Amino acid sequence: MDLVPGTSKTIRVGFSENADDVAHQLAEILGVDTVIGADAAAHVSLLRETVREELALALEHLGMDPQNMKSRVEQALCDVALDGTRKPSGLSGGQTRRLALAQVAIAEPPVLIVVEPWAGLDPDSRERIASYLGTLKETAVILVEHDTSADGIFDLARVAPTSESVTISQVRATRGAKPRRWWHLKAPESSSFEIGPVDLKLRPGGVLWLRGGNGSGKTTLLRAAAGLDSNEPAHPSIAMALQSPMDQVLESTIGAWVQEPDLIPDLPLEEHPLDVSASQLRVAQVAYAVALRRSILILDEPDTLLDARGRVMVHRLIHNALSASTAIVLTCHDPAFVAEVATYATVDEMNLAN
Repeated sequence: MDLVPGTSKTIRVGFSENADDVAHQLAEILGVDTVIGADAAAHVSLLRETVREELALALEHLGMDPQNMKSRVEQALCDVALDGTRKPSGLSGGQTRRLALAQVAIAEPPVLIVVEPWAGLDPDSRERIASYLGTLKETAVILVEHDTSADGIFDLARVAPTSESVTISQVRATRGAKPRRWWHLKAPESSSFEIGPVDLKLRPGGVLWLRGGNGSGKTTLLRAAAGLDSNEPAHPSIAMALQSPMDQVLESTIGAWVQEPDLIPDLPLEEHPLDVSASQLRVAQVAYAVALRRSILILDEPDTLLDARGRVMVHRLIHNALSASTAIVLTCHDPAFVAEVATYATVDEMNLAN
């Protein structure tokens, strides 16, 4: 492979291919170790109290002098639009991806391999990261991502929502909130980010698209509504497909994990969920959540990590849930994906301002 510093190449993988595996195989061939995998959070050390200190960590390992280190860190913070005083553990998924990218790229490696670089990023963040990658004049960048082109394949019958409505009222959430345990001498430090109260008005058989940029609190709010992070569920019958499908793997095979295997006839049911491609894992996770057959289904960025085939399968799963009069709450930074949903469902919008 002909690699030129300051340029980028894109490698697209198929439905059954594991993008992380492809990236690491490529890194081995090229003799490099600078790979940012699909799980951006795995690249954040959490050894430092602030984003600024986290970014400086790689430069400390290189023995860079403090003055140059400060200059490079401040420039990186500007390039990826992050607040250097924030705690890394309190960032949203999209912000964490931006941090992970900057944390590795700041050292200016000769080759940087990035898996699913746009996953979970809002349009502004995508544009900013693309621009940032273009500034790496000493680095050849290789992007490994799934092929998401899926034109002309949505022939699903339209589902009409019922005339009834369901409101999840007064949802409040705190990002990074930790419960006080019996062994704590004092309550854990409070988070700097709180959201709510927010009312979510849903329609059985319909979709609510919860919009907002990276860091606006969408995931925090929906996790609270689902009863996660020490919150009480906001509704007695609610299921959620988390932003990271790896965090929801509960069984050793896909067939055992998904209660209705008939929903996913094209997946390898005997495989461990963590042994399949990211696209297959996402499909299995959404199928798991649909198969719980709850009245309300929360899908947090279900379009990320999908290739074209997986994208079609997720649409069919959403259609299946809607046909059973499930009310769906959807977060998504890709308007094209939501437009595809709108070809077979009624999509209402709610904007969660930053």
